[in-house]
Amino acid sequence: MKKTPTIDLKGKAYAQVKDRLKEFRTDCPNGLIETTPTISDTSIIFKARILKDKADLASAEATGHSFAKVTDKGVEKQFEKQETIAVGRALALLGYAVDGEIASSEEMEEFLTQKEMDRIEQMEEVRMEVDAIETIDELKKYYQSNKGLGKDFDAYVTKRKAELQSS
Repeated sequence: MKKTPTIDLKGKAYAQVKDRLKEFRTDCPNGLIETTPTISDTSIIFKARILKDKADLASAEATGHSFAKVTDKGVEKQFEKQETIAVGRALALLGYAVDGEIASSEEMEEFLTQKEMDRIEQMEEVRMEVDAIETIDELKKYYQSNKGLGKDFDAYVTKRKAELQSS
């Protein structure tokens, strides 16, 4: 059994689209990959259709899509990226992926980055709320209603508690 090369993405193995594409081309020399963009003032949508053997109408086939909002920065790169994502999704649906993952490494990296940014933003809000607390009783109530936000939260509440006790 062939093993598609992977990259490590925050502890998880992902097969890049370029490697899955190479594997597909080796397995299916008579395969077909078609991409169709739909572009508006605000978005880019790509549809990728992959047919394992264009000479056989009953051949396995898959379709993948991608969507992005158009921004001022890097429209050309966004266009290329969305095409790659759509092709990667179609390849994954045909079985060219590691562990059955459909999302591309790029999508997962963006997701993990956004998740980290959301966590940082949430902690910033928590810090502002904790800093506004003026008594230990208020701090205890706040902590009880927000338990489970993680070690950073616990450490910040502990720090604020020490500040309140010393004042």
